[in-house]
Amino acid sequence: MDDHTGDDIWGGQILLISEDTDLRGLYIHAIELLGGRCATSPLDFEAEDLAAWVNIAAVIVHISAWDDIQQNALEQAEKFCESSHLPMLIRTDLALLDTVLAAVEYPNVEHLLSDSVAELFVSLEHRTKRPISSLFADRDNVDLVDLKKISADVERIARALVKLSGPEQPSGERRLVGNPFKETDEQARLADTPIGFKAGSSADLQGLDSNQPAESMPTISADGLTAEDVRGLIRARRLRDAHFDPELFADPAWDMLLDLMAARLEGTKVAVSSLCIAAAVPPTTALRWIKTMTEENIFQRKADEKDGRRIFIELSDEAAAGMTGFFSMVRRERLLMI
Repeated sequence: MDDHTGDDIWGGQILLISEDTDLRGLYIHAIELLGGRCATSPLDFEAEDLAAWVNIAAVIVHISAWDDIQQNALEQAEKFCESSHLPMLIRTDLALLDTVLAAVEYPNVEHLLSDSVAELFVSLEHRTKRPISSLFADRDNVDLVDLKKISADVERIARALVKLSGPEQPSGERRLVGNPFKETDEQARLADTPIGFKAGSSADLQGLDSNQPAESMPTISADGLTAEDVRGLIRARRLRDAHFDPELFADPAWDMLLDLMAARLEGTKVAVSSLCIAAAVPPTTALRWIKTMTEENIFQRKADEKDGRRIFIELSDEAAAGMTGFFSMVRRERLLMI
């Protein structure tokens, strides 16, 4: 194995475990273009093969199907990363996301849901010890996500929900959201490459007709608020997309809050993959939002009791109280909102 221990921009080489020659070629070229180094391994490696690698900064595992070979590769890579305290990046597809999330317990993980090189760099920036922000300081045209805006928006949402939840939970008692990405002010704006996502709701994905009349929908009420009220607002937001570029109004946090509030009122469960689609942004962006808002206890993860391969996301009680308070204020003030 390569035992070179020279200086690398990520503090070591990146180990890519994949059988996809196109993906390997893309990632190797991109990583080396930035002055890094990328080693590769097939999926059918032995556990001792990983132990022989040295000077590894991060491990990328490509999961394209849920077969025995790829399950074993993921399990062995997770054990290696955990024992070596290394970040693990999992390149998979939205259709496999719920299964992969349920299979991996190691917390130092990023999920890549497209072949976007920008997405890869953002994840390496977030997880490795040596960030690459300085490399982009003078580049205006680099396509990375605006991480600082995400962090600031999550903090704003957390504050607002606590205020709306009532006098029992004053905002002063809540820890403000820190910056989970540790980016600098000079980091250039980068955005995910869209991968053909289509906005929808978790009700659509789980067989519920969100266009049913109110009397036929499950309508568990919260202070007069019904699931149909929230679904109607979601429909209005999607109708707006038919007349304007959806990216002008992209607000994944609010779209997910609405979807989860509607599901709570309906008494239905929302899988991670379904929530990514309801967010109306590229899946990787949605997944990053879900992770951050879960860490801030706005969302909560719940295992599927009937199927251990799935993870559900739901609103925390605090967030649900904030949403109920917000809708009550809107109705009281007779305001129109989208």
